[in-house]
Amino acid sequence: MNFIFEILLATWDLLVDASVYILFGLLVAGLLRVFLNPSSIATHLGQGRFKSVLKAAFFGIPIPL
Repeated sequence: MNFIFEILLATWDLLVDASVYILFGLLVAGLLRVFLNPSSIATHLGQGRFKSVLKAAFFGIPIPL
């Protein structure tokens, strides 16, 4: 029973540590949704295969930093 409690405690600690980044990600996603038109994003990232993936990767690089 002690083992299960330790797992739950470690899970809670991990969630608390990650909560700042989760909230920041939600805030950035909300701001992008408000200020960027979804149809313009679809035209840039929805066409083609290689070019759209390259653009998405380029724009996604700064997010973990």
